[in-house]
Amino acid sequence: MNTYAESPLFSGRKGAALTAVILLHLVFGYALYTLGSKIGIRLAPPPFELTPIEPPKHTVEPPPTVPPVNQSRIVQTPPEFPTFTAPSDSDVAVEKLPPDPPSIIPQAPPQLHVRAPVRMDPRHPLRIGKDYYPDASVRANEMGRCVVQATVAADGRIIAAAIQTRTGFERLDQACLNAVRGQRMLPATEDGKPIEATVSIPITWNLSE
Repeated sequence: MNTYAESPLFSGRKGAALTAVILLHLVFGYALYTLGSKIGIRLAPPPFELTPIEPPKHTVEPPPTVPPVNQSRIVQTPPEFPTFTAPSDSDVAVEKLPPDPPSIIPQAPPQLHVRAPVRMDPRHPLRIGKDYYPDASVRANEMGRCVVQATVAADGRIIAAAIQTRTGFERLDQACLNAVRGQRMLPATEDGKPIEATVSIPITWNLSE
């Protein structure tokens, strides 16, 4: 059996021809490059140059000339006033005035009543001393203060009495009522006239005095 061996690429006549073609291309390329550099041949085109374009300038036109207007003379006419005619008596309307308000009669202010309270009578002073002190209260050493509400008649007599504030001892409270009964005072007055009124009379029972 025969074995076929492939020959190398650069062996024999084919290799010599391929080598010659490659060398020829190299020589031709070198010669073209050298020749082009001497005569100034540019293989690549130059880049584009952009030149700015100036916008057109607006021309300012002068305003149109207005021809002068012949001004005519202005004549002012005086205003006309209407003729005034005096009104007659029949044309004058008489305005009716409102009637006078009724007269107000001033009333006298209400009379104030002057009132005076019950007072002590200097000619008949209240004499409440040891004679009215109960003996049992003295022996028991009872002391205290009471307030008697007395009713004084128009003639000045005490006609009624009641305990308003107690002493705390029954005998002393009763002694307060007995002491004011039958006594006399100056009655209360209203507009100078005596009237019946009440008065509070304080009484103190004290053994130290």
